[in-house]
Amino acid sequence: WKTSILSVMLASRKEEMHEQIATVLEREIVEETESKDDLEKQITVFKHWNLSGNFIKAAELALQIGGQLMILGLNSQADLLFTDVITSLKNEQEGVTHGGICSSVLDAVEPSELELLIKLFIGKGKALCNLAKGKAGAEAYQSALDILHYTPCAFEQEFDRSVCFPIFSGLFIVLKMGVIEQNEGGSYEVGLCKQFVEQARLNNDPVHYGRALAMQGETLARLGKFEEALENLETIKSIYDIETQHAAICKAYGSDRVGQAFSHSVNWNHALGRTDAALATCKYIVDEIVPKSDPKNAHNTFCLLYSVIVTMKEHDKALEARDLFIAAVVDPFEEHFGSGGSTVTKPMWKPILMVLDMQGNGSKEIEHIEEYLEWALDESSYELKSAIEIGMGNYSATPLAMFAEVPYYLARREEVELKKRKQLIQTARAQMEKSLENAQKCIPYAKSYAREKLVAIGALSTELGV
Repeated sequence: WKTSILSVMLASRKEEMHEQIATVLEREIVEETESKDDLEKQITVFKHWNLSGNFIKAAELALQIGGQLMILGLNSQADLLFTDVITSLKNEQEGVTHGGICSSVLDAVEPSELELLIKLFIGKGKALCNLAKGKAGAEAYQSALDILHYTPCAFEQEFDRSVCFPIFSGLFIVLKMGVIEQNEGGSYEVGLCKQFVEQARLNNDPVHYGRALAMQGETLARLGKFEEALENLETIKSIYDIETQHAAICKAYGSDRVGQAFSHSVNWNHALGRTDAALATCKYIVDEIVPKSDPKNAHNTFCLLYSVIVTMKEHDKALEARDLFIAAVVDPFEEHFGSGGSTVTKPMWKPILMVLDMQGNGSKEIEHIEEYLEWALDESSYELKSAIEIGMGNYSATPLAMFAEVPYYLARREEVELKKRKQLIQTARAQMEKSLENAQKCIPYAKSYAREKLVAIGALSTELGV
């Protein structure tokens, strides 16, 4: 027993020392202006707060630093920070756990601590999804929901229930990534959406209500109810103000999921045969939404523009689409993060630019054709994480469909030797067939796009004698 008491005293003394060090370092950062943006120093302070056993200080700092890391594309490091704090609450006591945390611990937490704990799991889910680790992301979001449903203080008036809304959004995202299985009627998705819309409506916050409505629109469209989805968009228009809400929506959900409802509506109009309405929506996104969006959030801009880029290229505006993509996505990203920066959709950028270049220039000379050929003839170029393929296939054509168009447009070029053209068209057909298979889990437009392109690929194959 003496050893046990000494161990407890030693542990307590260690925690006190870490708290003292954290306090001193924190004061130094406040006093030194240049240190306020020094992530390395902030992480050092975080480690000491975490080892001191001060959950609130450690969690607040982890969320602050983690948010900065994710903006920089350092999602693995952000995930580690969130996990370190969460792990500090896990103990060796036996008993029922929720989200991996013992019920006795959750019974004792205060509303402010629960809010932070849920935010940590949400942050972890976002970071993992940014890494295209949909299954692990789903587990993080589900853990947050399990903890919310169990913890007694979640039902107290002091608890801010709005912190739980990103859980619904996160589960919806991993569902679109194909991680969560559901029946043909989409009962899981419908139930999730219904809960979110009702809770957000009661909360009376346009940021969360707008996100809930955007989620509802996607659900309606996935069930083939395009008219209802467009009616839902009219409600969004009545409450969405990008200038006052954009930053708050991005902070809560990682990107402007409300503004992206307009991008989804491009596909809904396509499904109803309303080409003029789809093109008008594209123009609105380019003129009104993108210029008012944070240029540093490349993922958000890409999601806003993906259906726009595809629509433009399909209506003889490939070169305009290429200029737009470079100006709105590529250039701002390289300005803020450098060419070595990382974001989840970046593997799609090069093939999209190649396709737009070749499609827009037709039979004209292509400056980088050798580079394009090298990419297209390399089998590894078509390797893409399933979460990205399915996830972006719920915005427009699947990424693999765009990839398959690179060898297709190269195969059309007469200056390429016939042997290579035949090899290229075979690659295009194989990859587009995979896209069509993957598109069964995506929106109707992704399926129709792949089918249409397979017809064109088939015609060229016949022409080339393949």
